[in-house]
Amino acid sequence: MGAPTTASPDAIGVGMRKTMLKKEDWGGLTILSLLATIAFPPYFVHIMTMAALTELGHLWTTRLDRLQKDRLVEFEKEFRKGWQMEKDGNHVGALEWYRKLEKEYESLPQASKLATLQIRKIEEILNSSKKAAHGTGKKKS
Repeated sequence: MGAPTTASPDAIGVGMRKTMLKKEDWGGLTILSLLATIAFPPYFVHIMTMAALTELGHLWTTRLDRLQKDRLVEFEKEFRKGWQMEKDGNHVGALEWYRKLEKEYESLPQASKLATLQIRKIEEILNSSKKAAHGTGKKKS
């Protein structure tokens, strides 16, 4: 009953010489890192580590750009419907469609800007056609 229930760290290594390798818990990555510092200068290891982290950042931003690109492709398909209405002469329907797209794709600046430009273009067309219709009727006196 006099024996301790838990072994103390000093009791584990009884009879063994205390060297650094026996005292510490060494993993393969630690030993590999130590060997790498022998083979390569520390600044080289630092530069390669920073380069690897930078490339991981590029991969992540490429993935984000890919998601935005997919959303832009979706917008293009929707935008094509409005363009077809415009081509068919249905300017009022196209104007409503572009306004819907402008609100729906507010989070995507390129798409929202394109819809806004088309809205302005159609409004100018509608205003000029209204002025032309009213102008020709008034000038006949």
